[in-house]
Amino acid sequence: MSDYAFVAEKARKAFDAVAKLEAAIERSPEDRVLQVNLAATRRYAEQTRTEMEQLAAFKRMEVCQYRLISERSNGYSLEHVAKSLLSYQQLFSQIYDAVNNGKKSRVGVGREAEIASALEFGFTFSGSLGVMLLARGERDSIAGRLDAPIEALYQVLEIKNRDDVRDMAQRLGRAVIKRVHDWSAANVKGGFSADISWRRSDGRQLGQMVHSGQMERIVEYIDAATDEKTLSVSIKGTLVGADLVSRTFHIKPLAGESRTGQISQGIIFEDGLILNRLYQAEITVTEAYYYATEQKTQINVLNQLTPIDMQPT
Repeated sequence: MSDYAFVAEKARKAFDAVAKLEAAIERSPEDRVLQVNLAATRRYAEQTRTEMEQLAAFKRMEVCQYRLISERSNGYSLEHVAKSLLSYQQLFSQIYDAVNNGKKSRVGVGREAEIASALEFGFTFSGSLGVMLLARGERDSIAGRLDAPIEALYQVLEIKNRDDVRDMAQRLGRAVIKRVHDWSAANVKGGFSADISWRRSDGRQLGQMVHSGQMERIVEYIDAATDEKTLSVSIKGTLVGADLVSRTFHIKPLAGESRTGQISQGIIFEDGLILNRLYQAEITVTEAYYYATEQKTQINVLNQLTPIDMQPT
């Protein structure tokens, strides 16, 4: 067994012993012997934690303490805990990929980024439900491979409104926004707040408590935020459908996909419309991207329609 595995196992057993003694004291709160044993076992467990952190720093490993606090009486469902941890890994990997390889519009990371950002299970510790996670970083004299992704993680968790959502999407990509939405939603569903602290291999510590109410607001902001762009297009095509009552149109361009949508209220067709006739169409296209679902919508508004044979030469 490697020295790291040995220390990790020692820490795991120590914190398991703390949890058992805490449970015993709940049943016998006046037992003085249990209280003394618990105090001593906690000291030893903290010593093993420190020993593991020191060894992790020596081996260029980053340490993350991921602690869930249940805000409900139903405790820690395995399904919700598993989803919280898995979505946290996916969020961290997506951020790592964005920082190192560029922002993405769709969720998913490359194999190299997935391996480089993988979090390893160390041990659980008392205090609600705590998990020690480790990542194998690489550090030179200036910076570590995971320094920027770790700092970006805390920036993402500071989303306070829809403008922050759009700004973060511009910086790190839409995929990161989708991932932080899914992670927040998983914790909201489980009724968890999350206390996340990182101890980097350079000794710097970062930490933040993300309350369940804050995660609920993050979900709401991302649900409500869209990335919209509007452009004008000019196409030549055949009018295959039109309804002047509902003011809808359907044009099949000579090249490209068909366009359907609304006819602007400002257009008046004094001579009516002739189906299957060739027209020059001026259309305003509004595209909207929904961060939470990765879905796109498109609205076409017809602003001008001129028969080809009536255009000036």
